[in-house]
Amino acid sequence: MSSTKRLLPLEGIKVIEIAGLAPAPFAGMVLADFGASVIRIDKSIHTFNMDVLSRNKRSISINLKSPIGTSILKRLICCNTDILIEPFRPGVMERLGLGPDVLCNINKKLIYVRLTGFGQKGKFSNMAGHDINYLAVSGVLSFLGRKNENPMFPLNILADFAGGGLISVLGILLALIERSKSGKGQVIDVAMVDGVKYLSTYPYLMKLTNQLWTKSRGENILDGGAHFYEVYKTKDNKFMAVGAIESQFYAELLKKLNLDASSLPFQLDNSKWNGMKQLFTNIFKTKTQEEWNQIFYKSDACVTPIYELSELSHKVPEPAPKLYKTPGKLININDKNYFLKPGKHSKEILKEHGYSESEIKEFSIKNVVNGLNYSKSFL
Repeated sequence: MSSTKRLLPLEGIKVIEIAGLAPAPFAGMVLADFGASVIRIDKSIHTFNMDVLSRNKRSISINLKSPIGTSILKRLICCNTDILIEPFRPGVMERLGLGPDVLCNINKKLIYVRLTGFGQKGKFSNMAGHDINYLAVSGVLSFLGRKNENPMFPLNILADFAGGGLISVLGILLALIERSKSGKGQVIDVAMVDGVKYLSTYPYLMKLTNQLWTKSRGENILDGGAHFYEVYKTKDNKFMAVGAIESQFYAELLKKLNLDASSLPFQLDNSKWNGMKQLFTNIFKTKTQEEWNQIFYKSDACVTPIYELSELSHKVPEPAPKLYKTPGKLININDKNYFLKPGKHSKEILKEHGYSESEIKEFSIKNVVNGLNYSKSFL
């Protein structure tokens, strides 16, 4: 019996990703993991490359400050490209002659993604920034941190990758659905400040309506105030995460800790939380992490070990969500093609888009395209 190869969900979708840091490469990686053909436009093969999110992509190295370089990108765009992802500050692409007014006119079906920190307009729009700044301006950073301590940022996961990269993917998929009806592309303005605000709709509204977030930072249920939503150190200096919010889960937690609920304060009496934290701290220190694992295994106490990355069986996160018919593809991190060298596919991509050998040679001579691997004797 012969089996037919199942196409990945985004098979046939062509993406141009202008090289950048963190959110844009992540968006391109997600699209590539699920079958899209992604070409990354790198600046130079000699540029220091921090992009570790390049799996399943190809690279061409183009000098976009050259008129010939911009003409090459325009040809790539007009050749049935579906999506362009650009990570520059407002106005940069326009100054290169590659703004949406130009490229969307060349390709009416193009979905043009503008991925910035602060958006295309506003008082911060032309300022440099990083994840911590986008969190700060969005108001979300004010939620994060311990009582009487400075706000604490969760690496660069929240604004860069969730509010930027993943929100870009959501916008792209929505635009593809809309294009299937209208036949036309559109511009998507992804500001990480907006994205992280949207992700934080729940705490925003809970704060505004005086529900879970009624007190200052670090004194509420989900921000480190409660003893039943906390991290505790074990006897062997490892950690357990406790998240027993609902009353039935809290009851199970007390049972597993050999505590009599009738002798303890009411779970939601926040005036007693500090004392309960100290009690839990002392108890968790009496056993190793593995001993606690055995106690809480298969229980509904909402207690789990905190694993180090070295303890995980999968060292590289797999594509998510898991589609049963057409799951995303993951290259092994030891594969020589996992990390993409800038300009690795320059010649291959140029030939695919109709450039002749003599034209490609000229691009190499003029240093418009790098990575063409012509010897000096040939030039």
